[in-house]
Amino acid sequence: MILSLLAVPMIGGHRVHRENRTQSIGLRALQFDETQPKRRRAGSLIFLKAWELTSDNSDFGGISALMALPNDRFVGVSDAGTLVGFGLSNNQTANRPFIAAMPGAVGRNVGYIDRDAESIARDPVSGQFWVGYEGKHAIRRFPASFARVDGMIRPKPMQYWSKNSGTEALVRLKNGRFIAFSEGSGPRDREFSALAFSGDPVEPGTSATPFYYRPPSGYKATDATQLPDGRLLILNRRVSIPKGFTAKLTLVDPNAIRRDATLTGQVIATLAPPLLVDNMEGISVTQEEGRTIVWMISDNNFMILQRTLLMKFALDLDMKKPEADRAAPGFESLD
Repeated sequence: MILSLLAVPMIGGHRVHRENRTQSIGLRALQFDETQPKRRRAGSLIFLKAWELTSDNSDFGGISALMALPNDRFVGVSDAGTLVGFGLSNNQTANRPFIAAMPGAVGRNVGYIDRDAESIARDPVSGQFWVGYEGKHAIRRFPASFARVDGMIRPKPMQYWSKNSGTEALVRLKNGRFIAFSEGSGPRDREFSALAFSGDPVEPGTSATPFYYRPPSGYKATDATQLPDGRLLILNRRVSIPKGFTAKLTLVDPNAIRRDATLTGQVIATLAPPLLVDNMEGISVTQEEGRTIVWMISDNNFMILQRTLLMKFALDLDMKKPEADRAAPGFESLD
C-alpha cells in the first residue's frame, strides 16, 4: 500500500471532499515502538507521549509547521492555508480546538499557490506570528490574534529559489533575527539555500544574508526551532520507495552563519520504522520542569494512508554516545 501512496505526488490542499465544519479534534494515544513497547530512546530524544490527531472537519490535515504556545496550547498551519489550534487534555479530545482559514487564504483570485503555508515563527513578547509560503516564496506577518495580514514581503533572493521550494522552515531567534530554510537545492550538490534576516523580514531596511544548509544525505529540512542554548534544532525528512518516511534531527550553531557559508548539521536522533514516524514537518520546543521538551507533528498530505501524529520528547543532549545514526533492526539500509 505504501508504494501506491508514495507514487502519488504530494499535492496537499488539492482534494475532493464533502464539506464538514466541525471544530472537534480527537486524540488517540500511540506507542513509540509497537514491537518493543518499553522502548523510550532514539538518540538524544526520550519518548514521553504521542497521539494521532483526527477530525471530521474537511479542512483538517496537511499541517506543515507547529508552534507551541503558553499554557499547553499549539497552533499549526497547513499547506491548504488552514490554521489549526488546540490544547491537550487527559481525555480523548483536544481542548478548545479551532480549524479555520488563515487571513489571505480565501477570496477572489486566491489559489492554492497563494495559501501554501509551510512554516511559522512567533515573537513571544508581542505575540506576532510570521508564516512562510512555499508557492510564491513570501512571508506574511500576523498580529497575535491572527485576525488579519499586517505585512507581507517577497524577498528578492527567495525568488531565485526553486518552484514549490519556498520557506519550508522559518525561525525567529531570541535576538530578533530570522532564519529561513528552503526546500530547494543550492549551487552545490546536497546544499539547500537559506537566508538570515537582520530583523523582521517584513520591515523595510531589513537585510538578508544568503547561506546554505547541508542536511543528512537524502534528507531535506522541513522545520526548525531555537533551543534554550541558542542552537537551532532542525527537523529533516526523507521519503523513499518502498521504505517510506524517516526523519533526522540535527543541531546547527546560528553564530556560524556567514554569507555563502555552508552549515552542516550534527545528527542527534533518527526516527525510522518500526519507530513511530510519518511525514514529519513541524517542530517546536517548550520547557517543562527544567527539561527541554521537543514537539513534532506530521503532515498527512490529506491522504488516507497517512496520519497526523503529534509526538512529545524530552531532549537529552548530555548522552555520551547517542544512537542517532543507528537504524532499527532490519532497516540499516535506510542510511
